[in-house]
Amino acid sequence: MKKYIALLLLVATGLTSCSDFLMEENKTQYSQDYVFNSEEGLALATTALYALHRTYLSDDESCTMWALERGTDIVMTNGGTGNFYGTYDPNHLKPSATQVRKMWNTMYQIIGRCNEIIAAGKDLEQTDALKTTLAEAKAFRAQSYFLLFRTYDRIWLNSEPVTWENVNDPRDYHPAEPNKVYELLYSDLTYAIENLDWQSAQPGRFNQAAARAILAKVALWKKDWQTALDQADAFENSGYALLSEPVDVFKGADLNHSEALMVQQWSENPGGNFSTTTPKGHNFSTLFIAMSRNIIGGEAADACSVENWGYTYGRCLPNPYLLSLYDQAKDKRFNDWFIHRYKNTTNREIEYGTDSNGNKLFVKPGEYFPATKSGNVDRYNLPGCTKHGDVETRELFASRGYKDFILYRLADVYLMGAEAALRLNNQTKAKYYFNKTWTRAGNAEFTGTLKLQHIIDEEAREMCFENDRWYFLKRLGLLIDQVKAHAGNDGYATSLAGRTNLPANPHFVRWPIPETEIINMGAENFPQNVGY
Repeated sequence: MKKYIALLLLVATGLTSCSDFLMEENKTQYSQDYVFNSEEGLALATTALYALHRTYLSDDESCTMWALERGTDIVMTNGGTGNFYGTYDPNHLKPSATQVRKMWNTMYQIIGRCNEIIAAGKDLEQTDALKTTLAEAKAFRAQSYFLLFRTYDRIWLNSEPVTWENVNDPRDYHPAEPNKVYELLYSDLTYAIENLDWQSAQPGRFNQAAARAILAKVALWKKDWQTALDQADAFENSGYALLSEPVDVFKGADLNHSEALMVQQWSENPGGNFSTTTPKGHNFSTLFIAMSRNIIGGEAADACSVENWGYTYGRCLPNPYLLSLYDQAKDKRFNDWFIHRYKNTTNREIEYGTDSNGNKLFVKPGEYFPATKSGNVDRYNLPGCTKHGDVETRELFASRGYKDFILYRLADVYLMGAEAALRLNNQTKAKYYFNKTWTRAGNAEFTGTLKLQHIIDEEAREMCFENDRWYFLKRLGLLIDQVKAHAGNDGYATSLAGRTNLPANPHFVRWPIPETEIINMGAENFPQNVGY
């Protein structure tokens, strides 16, 4: 897929907006007739969606994609752009927030492209290749609408393309009924499942496995437990399997393995991040590990090391509650997916607080820094999650890298299967799926009575920092209670504000509609979400 990116840039740029595209002057080598009236053109337009989505994920400090990750029960949010989502700051979490607008606009941009591709495909011969293209477009549309629906609750649902014939027609801007949203999601994902292979010919593209994973999650939101369980069951003979060791799931830069259902591909080549000049890469590797270089001091080139996972921002760190959920003696994930101590990787002693007697403490070269500084929490020396850690695709002192990112993972499907089976009072199958990740981690097989709390805790242990915890808790109606009880780190006061801000502002369990969109759609047609 990566070798096509330069070509895709031309198409994606040419499809910047409907009004631009309808101009007579063709600014790329691809005409409107070629793109929308040929099987090859639609395939090219669909492939350009991947570059657009990759750009969304890599915006500055990734503060849109990861904003909600910072506001869960298992995280200590730690300053930087977008920190107010972690502390639910009412002074900033409002309709004018950049991230609120960025998600809404980008997802509708993708949806608009999908609508054009799907509509154009209806007029062409329905070959297997065309059906694959349309299935990818429908999977993209479902993914985008599902993200909007889970985030904002109230969305505008439109499956019609903008054409020269209707570009000036009035739009019916009203919030869609949830059943209509589910109807479209089920339809799009069913088509994708029926017309995509289990594994795509090119890594990184939508396949049947990813479509089934999304449908399982949609079904859980709809409380359609049987459909969710059916999707998990379908993986039994799919060719996918959990890796034998947790440490291997996120090891290295290339994450295309048997457990990864869909992997976003990254490359340092021109076009690797929707750029023909200097690819930005993404900074996922910096967000979840503490800024130990600030303890070490000096230039970043000297302070950053492989042992400490290179240059980091430390924006979103595992909190004591999350780490307490692991059996440290048995559960391999506790050490495989986290860094608990940082090392003095220089050739000099470094002063670090005082010992219990008040004497200055010096950490020698090669030694680890104490867990606390003079008995207090030091935000530069807190544990970090290494799932996205990257010391292979970037210079150690660089902020951006090119490690692949797993969008959908089999472990998540198994946990969804466990919950669906539990909801259907099928203890045998619920434990079967629960034990997939539980025993892989080194724990003894669970043989007791499985309860929802077991799944809630295992979801935290297995899927932490994979961008779904906020939605998981929201769906269960537990977000406010969990944040109130556990969010932040008791030793770092500024991380605790969410515990009071969210209960005081329960409407924060959904994002506000961007104020510019309320103006465009008309408040009389599409009122703002209650509370904003």
